[in-house]
Amino acid sequence: MFCRSVTVEYLRHVCLVLKSLYFALPFLALLLFAVGDDSFAAKTHIIKIPSGASDPNASYFWSEQGTGVTTGEITVHPSDTIRWENADTAFHTITSVTRTGEVDGMFDSGFFTAGKSYSRQFDDLGDFFYFCSIHPWMNGVVHVVKDTGNVQSIKNVGSGLSQTGMGFEVKYILDQRLDSSVKIDSSANTLTFKILGDTQSEQITLILPTDLIQNPNSVWVDGNVAEFTSEDTQAGKKLNISLPVNSKEIKIMGTHVIPEFGLFALGILSIGIIGTLIARNRLLKPSFYSH
Repeated sequence: MFCRSVTVEYLRHVCLVLKSLYFALPFLALLLFAVGDDSFAAKTHIIKIPSGASDPNASYFWSEQGTGVTTGEITVHPSDTIRWENADTAFHTITSVTRTGEVDGMFDSGFFTAGKSYSRQFDDLGDFFYFCSIHPWMNGVVHVVKDTGNVQSIKNVGSGLSQTGMGFEVKYILDQRLDSSVKIDSSANTLTFKILGDTQSEQITLILPTDLIQNPNSVWVDGNVAEFTSEDTQAGKKLNISLPVNSKEIKIMGTHVIPEFGLFALGILSIGIIGTLIARNRLLKPSFYSH
């Protein structure tokens, strides 16, 4: 009887626990979804102040982590944070200024030294200019736009045409992916990119290696002339191109693009042809022992 009583009591306890879990599971699922889904989470972008930036003759004064952009110009979307990290030995500031360079008081880091950083979250759309008040030649701008998407890349563009035979990497920022097959037209000096999916972005940022295309000077989106800005970076030419919603094709013209059939590919073909001729010649050569 004692064993039976314990068993019944145990089963009753198990039922109560299961009943509690039944009602709690929807709330637990909602909590886990809210905590685990960070696809729309704000991002932190890091811009380093490199060693020697206090020298006006330095090669560059900023270095954006992830893209290698050295202009101090960055495009983000609302609620993103930018963290400026001081890797220099001198004091620096991140001070907000107007487009013409006057201090406007919107934000100011104050002095921060080597190993320290300054962070600021940007919630409003617009262009926010800044400089170092100690070294005014160090200046940049934060562009806050709607949903710029993530930094993505297309690898091996023009594969087999570069000196290494591996092609080039094109980095871009968009809320959709670009087709990995990039059309290269050496006669028209153009690159054509296809957008996969329906983009809601109003801008795409592309970083094009200079060995892939030189001096991009014209852009068409779905056959229409598009507005764009251009700047030089260590990784290549950075283009910010205006996009209508649901755009599908971007064509970029430069003064020169890598040819469809470059020297590297020509060299491989030549070796193949020579090897084939040698093998054929050996097969056709009469044997010493033949009658």
